Amino acid sequence: MQVNGFVENSDYAYAVGRIRALEIKRVDTSSLNTLLAAAEDRFLSLFTEITGIDGSDFHNTGLILSNLEESFSSTFRMVKSMLVEEEVKRLISLKYDYELLKIVLKEKRGDAVVVIPMAFQERSNYGFQNLKTALEEGRGTRTGEILLNTYQRLSDLKEPSGSKIDVTCDIAYYTELFTLLEEIQNPFITGYFVRSVDAKNILTTLRLRVRGKKRSFLNGRLIPHGSIDTRYFEEGFDLNLEGFARCIVFSPLSSILVQADRAEDAEEQIALIERSIEEHMLKYLRESVFVTFGVEPLLAYLWEKEIENKNLRTILIAKLSGVPASTIKKQIRGLYGS
Repeated sequence: MQVNGFVENSDYAYAVGRIRALEIKRVDTSSLNTLLAAAEDRFLSLFTEITGIDGSDFHNTGLILSNLEESFSSTFRMVKSMLVEEEVKRLISLKYDYELLKIVLKEKRGDAVVVIPMAFQERSNYGFQNLKTALEEGRGTRTGEILLNTYQRLSDLKEPSGSKIDVTCDIAYYTELFTLLEEIQNPFITGYFVRSVDAKNILTTLRLRVRGKKRSFLNGRLIPHGSIDTRYFEEGFDLNLEGFARCIVFSPLSSILVQADRAEDAEEQIALIERSIEEHMLKYLRESVFVTFGVEPLLAYLWEKEIENKNLRTILIAKLSGVPASTIKKQIRGLYGS
């Protein structure tokens, strides 16, 4: 129930209580370390025990990964069902709409038929076939004008590269996202996505530099909705990490660049920065603990579960591939900021 645009506390009383109970059951740092240290002959049984994911068919890694994704999709559906505001429901599914849009466009371009992840379809506002049909029929009232315009603009290009499709769809996604955020008017949610854009732009700048690209490659690749103006990325492009950090000293992410400057090579620096940024985002999400009633704990739980899901995928694939635990640990989020 909404009164004068605000959701009543009672609407989220049960939902937040349920989330608080579920938070206790998350895969914590100790459990992740147990999986990392597990002997080969014990790993899959421990993985099943800790995650609750069916791993009875130990020889079918694809099935275990599928079960892991379905587990997160179940969490996604649960959280979405408890949200009161339709705008917030649309918001959490929006990125999957644009991931499906990328597949539609690449298929239209003539790429080999891509396997459409069932998880994307389950979490999307549309599903693949419904979205594809609405786009082909030009039904903007069904898809929203921004998504439809992006589809039409890229369809009109003679042979858009995969990179062009990805970058254009990502920018369109954030454009529509921030349009929704203006309607929702929630500082916590907006703050999360502003930080996400800043992080994405920092990593884009550093990766282009490592690949030997010129500063001009930043044009059209930066998301224009963060707290850091795009000109600061242009200024920092040719500087070392300490110099880049001085350009964005007003951002809490600047200190992460300074810390990473001690890494031995550029690739290691980027890996360290990416991990540190995600640790920063986790700390931000955990501020939702101070909200007694509201949407914030629900979304924080969902996004933390998404990181947990990525961690478990990384550990599963790497352990079964024989990657040393010390190497895997560098890719795990939440171990250092817990």
